[in-house]
Amino acid sequence: MNCIESPKGRKSPVLWKKRQSIRDFIKQKPMFNQLMQQSKTCMRLHPELRNDVKGAIACETIHPLTLTPFNNFTFHTHPHNIPYPSETDKNTTKKLKKEYLLIGVVPQQKVYAFHVKDNFEKAVSVF
Repeated sequence: MNCIESPKGRKSPVLWKKRQSIRDFIKQKPMFNQLMQQSKTCMRLHPELRNDVKGAIACETIHPLTLTPFNNFTFHTHPHNIPYPSETDKNTTKKLKKEYLLIGVVPQQKVYAFHVKDNFEKAVSVF
């Protein structure tokens, strides 16, 4: 089956839906930036966490809708420069039955998006 809205009907509906999801995430970048700023402020107030990756979990922030059934993603920040999800991140996203796992990498001010299809292994988008 081809998607009517794609050029010449060549794209699959699944690909179209994924692109729409990524576009929706990009529109939320201001909110993601706010959450990353909160983590950055926390890290600045707690310099002892600068070299403590596990301790810096206290400075992570999550998107308010992450724990609700009203969206298809989880979002949280990584205060250190770690642009990939932990096993805990993956398991939490699966448990919540979300399709996407988004990580805001605070030092880079970038959001990495991962998809359930490959067990959240490879970023499908960075913005």
